[in-house]
Amino acid sequence: MGLFDDHIAQIRKFIDSRAQRPDVSVVAADDVPSWPMGDSRSLVLSSDTAVELGSPKTASTAFLVWTDDTEAVSHGRVTRIGPDIPKETRDLVPFGKIVLVNVSGFDEANTYDRFREMEMAKYDIHPAGYMMRAVSQYQREWSRISKKAKTDGFSLSFLGKALIEKLSALPYVHGAEVIFVTSSADDVTALKAVGESVGKITGAMNKMGEEMDLDCDACEYSPVCDSVSELRKMRSAMQQKKTENTP
Repeated sequence: MGLFDDHIAQIRKFIDSRAQRPDVSVVAADDVPSWPMGDSRSLVLSSDTAVELGSPKTASTAFLVWTDDTEAVSHGRVTRIGPDIPKETRDLVPFGKIVLVNVSGFDEANTYDRFREMEMAKYDIHPAGYMMRAVSQYQREWSRISKKAKTDGFSLSFLGKALIEKLSALPYVHGAEVIFVTSSADDVTALKAVGESVGKITGAMNKMGEEMDLDCDACEYSPVCDSVSELRKMRSAMQQKKTENTP
């Protein structure tokens, strides 16, 4: 059983239950044209904004999960549930962004570092007219799309393609898939519970990776580690490494 197998199964169930809706689109990243890139300093001011995705005033969830099961990830697939940006009539749009990654070679010694590397890669894309305004530790994202980008036809498929290409450049990544949800706050909230469960696991990894003293008895993530065997192995490996590095 992989670290996120149950979560991926829940995501698949969510998609399958909505697959026949008219607002669902599935495209292959290879068939999506490239969108021009800006840089990390590009700003979309409030006065220039056409659409805000996942603002604090509406529902938002965003998270990444990985698996070594090649059949669990449809490489290059971009699924959108809800309106795309060119047809969007709302100023504030509930937003879900889920990234599934097929990987190999993960173990208790390298999983944390690779997770951090994938997280950094996920945010190291800067499509012109798209600005990530805030990323939260609570699996939320808040972004803006400019009026010009919307007029020029910016699509979430462009964002999905860029994400897939960025992650696929990592040597241990063999496939990536992206799901966007813009349909309703109810749909985004339905996935939020999955994201919160993912967040507990990645939160435990972050704490293990960032703290020198692993005081499990006082840690709020101790019940999570105790219930997930992969986390227990990581904890043991990190404790051993820190002991070896102690003078």
